Amino acid sequence: MVDVSSSVRLIFEHYSFFSGVAMQRREKRELREKEIIEKTIELLSQRGFLDVRMSDVASETSYSMGTIYSHVESKEDLLVACAYQLVLDHKVLVQAIDAQAIPAIEKIISMAQCSWQLSMQHPDLIEIDNLSLMPSVWRRATQHRADALNQLHVEIANRFLGIVLAAIEESLVGYEKLDQAETEQLAHHLTHGMWGLCVGLSSTAQSGYASTLCPKNNDENDAHFSTNYCNFLKGYGWQENDPESVFERCKLIAKRCINQTVWFADKRQESQ
Repeated sequence: MVDVSSSVRLIFEHYSFFSGVAMQRREKRELREKEIIEKTIELLSQRGFLDVRMSDVASETSYSMGTIYSHVESKEDLLVACAYQLVLDHKVLVQAIDAQAIPAIEKIISMAQCSWQLSMQHPDLIEIDNLSLMPSVWRRATQHRADALNQLHVEIANRFLGIVLAAIEESLVGYEKLDQAETEQLAHHLTHGMWGLCVGLSSTAQSGYASTLCPKNNDENDAHFSTNYCNFLKGYGWQENDPESVFERCKLIAKRCINQTVWFADKRQESQ
């Protein structure tokens, strides 16, 4: 007579064993991919995208080229994977600032302060993110990586849009008679304008123009940013008697929130 319970137990033990093996392999693969991405970010930071080869990544990680290509299909695919990790830090920043007990307009300014500080302190890392947005790059990445990066950007944009809507209601003058649809359209225009201004000012910082305009003086560099951003907000109806104090307060908030990230925190600079 067949012992059914013993047979079931044996099948379960075999299933558990192979499931455990599969899980260990998956975890090992995930850790290996994490290492590859982190090492690549460091290489890109040091040398730039054009001067990093896939063989450099293999050499830095001590993995074979075959192993590297088992995780990514191309150099562009790897760049998008690196950008995803950096954009996760941007998501942390947005969440940290949104959690602050400050008016929505100050959350917007704090996020803009983050953008400027990162551009001044980590242009190498910002360049990775910017390159990943170029069609010549993301079109050569695998679909699932490009889609994941795009979805992450959408999540951040939607959260920021909610903050902008609150700021319109709380702090911007002249829009009281707008209906919901008009207010949402204004929020989109304002969001795109703020994003474009941040990108433009960041590009200015990375190009070295800001340093030429304001030679070797961080206070003047900050003024270059704050003056442009303040004037932009005033154009949309922000009325503030002491904008300098607001920007200085938001600058401190931005620094604290930046230190909650993995790649942009001060401790990374100290370790190099």
